[in-house]
Amino acid sequence: MSNDEQRSRDYPVKEDMLWQRLEWHIQRFGYAVLVLIVIAGACGAFSKGFLSEQQVSSIDKRLQVEYERFGRRDSNMDISFHLHQLEGDHYQITLSGEQLGDLPIQTLQPQPDEAWSSANTLILRWQRRAGQQDATVWLTVQPQSYGRLPLTVQFDDHSQVKVTSLVYP
Repeated sequence: MSNDEQRSRDYPVKEDMLWQRLEWHIQRFGYAVLVLIVIAGACGAFSKGFLSEQQVSSIDKRLQVEYERFGRRDSNMDISFHLHQLEGDHYQITLSGEQLGDLPIQTLQPQPDEAWSSANTLILRWQRRAGQQDATVWLTVQPQSYGRLPLTVQFDDHSQVKVTSLVYP
């Protein structure tokens, strides 16, 4: 641009180039922020994606939980429990948390042999097959509220992990 184009003028339209340049900078900043939001969303910062995938293990490594850190209200969130070194005739998973009632279960595989609840706790129990050392349980929940949803997962009264998901409206 020529130098004349960068000066303020009154004809044919009144322009103050200082404010015009400020507006251009704000627009470029806004475009950059929008591109970053789109990239973050595609990577899973607002729901499914690699930024949302989280894996935690108990101290003794007998319980491993894979879950989604970020979710959306009324959208499915997948959780899988990997259980190692099974002992006894049965094994069980205990889920507890203040907002457990806001997480209705959509699918649960394999189906437990027994299930019961009390207060803010859900207990799922399976019979152990002869020689079975490991098990995996898949759970899909659908949050009915938004915000921070902490959940405690316990395996056979020994191994325990705490998971927290952030659910967007």
